[in-house]
Amino acid sequence: MSREKADNENLNKVKLFQDTVPRSRVQLDVVKKVRAAVKNMPADLPAKIIAYQDVIKENGEYFLLYQGSSSLKPLVEYLNQNSISSEKLLQEMLEILKLLRDLDLIKRLFPKGINAANFYIDQQENIYLMPEQIHSSQKNYNNFDFEAPAAEYFKPPEIIAGQTWDQKAYIFNLAAVFYYFLTSKTIFGDDDQAKVLNKIQTENILEPKLLVPEISEQLNSLLMEMLDRDENERLNLDSVLQQLESAASAASFRLLPFLKRENLIENKVLKKKRQKENIKLFFRQSWKPLLFFVILFASIFWGLSSGPAPVITAEDSPAEVVNYFYEALAAKNIGLAKEAAAIDLGQMERLISESHVIEKMQTAYRNPEFGEEVNQVYSLENLRIEEVSHSTNSRSFKAFYEFNFRDREKLYSAALEDQLFVEKIDDIWRITAIKGDFKAMIDGKYPWREK
Repeated sequence: MSREKADNENLNKVKLFQDTVPRSRVQLDVVKKVRAAVKNMPADLPAKIIAYQDVIKENGEYFLLYQGSSSLKPLVEYLNQNSISSEKLLQEMLEILKLLRDLDLIKRLFPKGINAANFYIDQQENIYLMPEQIHSSQKNYNNFDFEAPAAEYFKPPEIIAGQTWDQKAYIFNLAAVFYYFLTSKTIFGDDDQAKVLNKIQTENILEPKLLVPEISEQLNSLLMEMLDRDENERLNLDSVLQQLESAASAASFRLLPFLKRENLIENKVLKKKRQKENIKLFFRQSWKPLLFFVILFASIFWGLSSGPAPVITAEDSPAEVVNYFYEALAAKNIGLAKEAAAIDLGQMERLISESHVIEKMQTAYRNPEFGEEVNQVYSLENLRIEEVSHSTNSRSFKAFYEFNFRDREKLYSAALEDQLFVEKIDDIWRITAIKGDFKAMIDGKYPWREK
């Protein structure tokens, strides 16, 4: 495209190599890639997407020609130093979300998601999207005053797991981006991007209202539903657009620049949340060596939990053995549980051992400044045992108890029932079979996972 034609079409231009200029051969390769990307773009793009037309050379420098507003700058750089109306930001979010109706176009221009770095703003506070191919070609040759977080901070959990991008994945993706624009914090704040990906798949996101109290309950709930880890539970696009249109104008306020919010957001709630995330992540990544040492030291020193020593003798009655078994479960004493039962405890052995280590780690990592209590992973309460049958060398019992399990800060509670069969083996009574709810958990069928 000639300079004259560019002038006639009133196109804006921006340097392709703003700061760092590569060698001529590399320049030519970049120019070739950018021209190919521009050529492959649809002729008529939505107004919210920057429409690039060509690359021209003037006075030895390369310029990108584009239609639209002039004086564009990265949105994250703008928000770092300038305040903005929440209503304005949410109206822009609404317009960007509407683009998801043309999913094929979005997947073509943003095949790996829409990230904070793709957003640009003009002097009238109109927000636009830079296609990813153009952004990727430019970012290596531009120095920004304030860098946007990497793409990993905005990835949906299903994409991390290897699924393909669909409408609901982009809904999570955009919710994570605007969570950042509204709060100045990414949904998870670890500097290690691998840990961030792990947390996105496993941890709860801190509600944005805790970071910015002015955010309405309606908007807070909407963002959290858009950020649901389970894509099947996530809101669909029509519901998101309808609710966001209402939430955008419900309560308008000025968002302070990122720079002025930094100290305000580093509060106890955020610190406590980040601390819990790191404890859980550390355990998930290190549970095997930790469990090895816990079991090793447990075999040498009895003291991992309260209760009787993990040795059952001929003096113990069948009823006492059953009581010891449930006492071991409640105290997370895997040694005593194995003494009482001559069966493979399967998945429950891992749950008991892991839960014990988690609670010990919570105690160790607990910050006295917060005065927080250690949350039990599970608890067993209100145990009642009844003898069902009786013979010389065998007994059967029924056990009734309340089982509580804390899953991702939600509490599951139910009344469970087991039937236990106890036999005398080498003059010592031991549990030889279990039926009922505990047997299901041994097989890995945890009731709190059922829908």
